Amino acid sequence: MAEPARGNTTVRLIMPDRWLEHVARVPSSATVAEIKEMGVRAMLQRGSEDPGTYYVEHREKEVRDETVTLDGLGVRARGILSIRPYDIGHPREFAG
Repeated sequence: MAEPARGNTTVRLIMPDRWLEHVARVPSSATVAEIKEMGVRAMLQRGSEDPGTYYVEHREKEVRDETVTLDGLGVRARGILSIRPYDIGHPREFAG
């Protein structure tokens, strides 16, 4: 099977708690934050949702630095990023 054009990759974004998924072809230079924002809006189909209330997992580990690019994170063609809401079991990191 052929690889995508250089500079772009196809990723599968999932929201397991809502049984949602979105497949997108994106630049591999896009940051995790950009992909998360796009995924939240595409899957929830509303622009009012705050992407900051969600975190991203890759290979079952939280991506703590969302400024990293997909290339920097090691996301390959058909890679999966899981978008999950912060909750009582996984609270947002304290910033204060």
